[in-house]
Amino acid sequence: MSTNKLNSPAELIALKERLEKNRNANKTVVTVCAGTGCQACGCEAVLKTFREECTKDRLENEVEIKATGCHGFCERGPLVVVHPLGVFYQRVKPADAKLIWEQTVKGGHLVNKLLYRDPQNNQIIKHEKDIPFYKKQMRIIFGKNGFMDPTAINDYILLGGYQALATALTKMTPEQIIDDVKKSGLRGRGGGGFPTGKKWATCRAIKVEPKYVICNADEGDPGAFMDRSLLEGNPHQV
Repeated sequence: MSTNKLNSPAELIALKERLEKNRNANKTVVTVCAGTGCQACGCEAVLKTFREECTKDRLENEVEIKATGCHGFCERGPLVVVHPLGVFYQRVKPADAKLIWEQTVKGGHLVNKLLYRDPQNNQIIKHEKDIPFYKKQMRIIFGKNGFMDPTAINDYILLGGYQALATALTKMTPEQIIDDVKKSGLRGRGGGGFPTGKKWATCRAIKVEPKYVICNADEGDPGAFMDRSLLEGNPHQV
């Protein structure tokens, strides 16, 4: 099998299995949100500090520093999550990154001053999933953002990526695909909300070849950042 190209669903499954086999489940992974909001708040300097500390302590085999897409909680950025503990830190500065490295990554202790505090009851919350902003959400489109480097295709494959594409290309007809898209209720994310299945069916019915699929990533709504956040965080999903 080519190292750069997958030729069948079986090869995709085999690659995923190899990635799972080689993954160290006990490895500490420090994820730093690198979405536009967190970049504006200085996440690049935070990332640089973590990487420098990791190199200095020669822990590259035990700890992975990962830049991820937008976590959604931009007002609290830069955001850092330490896995597998799942500890969520907010408004992290480079000096804080050194503290997190020493106390949490190396020592297994929390840095309380960087944890989220619920404004309703002043309660400290250490896990991202327990923060009210996230707790009431079912994250589908952005669900994988906090766990993968958007520039690393193997990260996405390890999370089950491209399985649906493999099924569509090998087991379904164009008509079946369009029918499924219609039934799903998928629509444009702009103000018009035009049904995607209807759009695809119209294009399919036109007797002209070749046909093209174009990703229009322009933000149709003033001040909106929906498309940008998806393309930054998980371009493979597009």
